[in-house]
Amino acid sequence: MLLVAVITCVPVLGTLWAVISTTQPALSDLSPVTRQSGEYAVLDWPALRQEHAHAANLPGTAVQALGYMVDDEDKPAIPGTRVKEFVLLPEAGNILHPAHRFGDEMIAVHLRESDEMLFSPRKLVWVWGTFRASPGDPAGPKPLYHLEEARAQHADRADVHRYFQ
Repeated sequence: MLLVAVITCVPVLGTLWAVISTTQPALSDLSPVTRQSGEYAVLDWPALRQEHAHAANLPGTAVQALGYMVDDEDKPAIPGTRVKEFVLLPEAGNILHPAHRFGDEMIAVHLRESDEMLFSPRKLVWVWGTFRASPGDPAGPKPLYHLEEARAQHADRADVHRYFQ
């Protein structure tokens, strides 16, 4: 009986541990504590969804965004390489379930000419840049938003609770 319990519980507990240990806080339903940080508007992920009109007010605005770094599916990046472009998502997914990729919940980040960043998939990062929007399918696989002339740095998980509620 003990052997049956071990054979049953070990895979279930192992899977549960893997999911819990690789899950990061989702930003998709959190609002910034403050709307402005210096000269930058703090990105409000829920406002980007197409059913909200707020995103229409952002084009050309200097924006500070917190999100998870992933590669562009059309241009895969190798972890540990230096990149000039990546995609920012409001959630990281976990080891068994990749993050959702919807057009109105993705931001293509284009770093400044002189900048590069070490690519770390699912890493929490801050990005500062000029916000742009493009037409497209909100549920489609292409980002509807872009941060141009951006700079980026790795963020701390504590920043989620410090800057968002």
